[in-house]
Amino acid sequence: MPIYKNLRVRINEEIANPGGNWNTAKDWFPTIEVDQPKKLINIATYATEGRQKKATIDTDSIDYSLSKNKDQCLITGEISCKNWSNYKCSGSQKFVFACFVGDSGHIYTHRAPATKGWLNCDPENIRKRLVKLGIGATDKVIQQGDFLLKPANSNAYPDEEFKHETMGAGHHKFECPVLYAYGDTGRQYKITEPTQLIHEAVDGIQHPTVTIPKGVWIVGTTANQLSHSNKRD
Repeated sequence: MPIYKNLRVRINEEIANPGGNWNTAKDWFPTIEVDQPKKLINIATYATEGRQKKATIDTDSIDYSLSKNKDQCLITGEISCKNWSNYKCSGSQKFVFACFVGDSGHIYTHRAPATKGWLNCDPENIRKRLVKLGIGATDKVIQQGDFLLKPANSNAYPDEEFKHETMGAGHHKFECPVLYAYGDTGRQYKITEPTQLIHEAVDGIQHPTVTIPKGVWIVGTTANQLSHSNKRD
């Protein structure tokens, strides 16, 4: 099998078949799937053909740029939607995806907010920008996409505060229920034995499963920007 050293990109257009009455441009953003061994970023764009009863979708533009070392890739573009059932859902929306090779060699994909800064971002700066958000951080933290857990250490809540159990939040789920508490430093998880954190894929983005060691962990916030309506997960 050949050894692939650089990121590569392949774009394919697929036929969109909108159903339901609430289609928006955001619903038809490209799907990003990464062939990890081949370092191939597969981008599927969507567009309708012919007369549509529910909505007409079109990928107005899509572009990508690679860093000099071809280990970072910025994908930008715009989607338009004409919703024939609910006209208020019609409109266009820009998108930004940032892909980069992590320290382990795994290729991560993050959907960034479509701000001017991200739309004009130099691909050489992708990893630097994401590390500022906590994404790609490796120093004493557990990271899964944009979800971070930091050791609570001396900030851990008292044992008696951990009264409730949870399977996790959003698309990041623990393999079994874990104890949690909420207070001044936000939510904390108490892991009594090594537990796996599993990511439920969204729009083709799949982060690898990670193991959370025994201890008390603070849920880290990556940035206010990740609460933007364009966030991936």
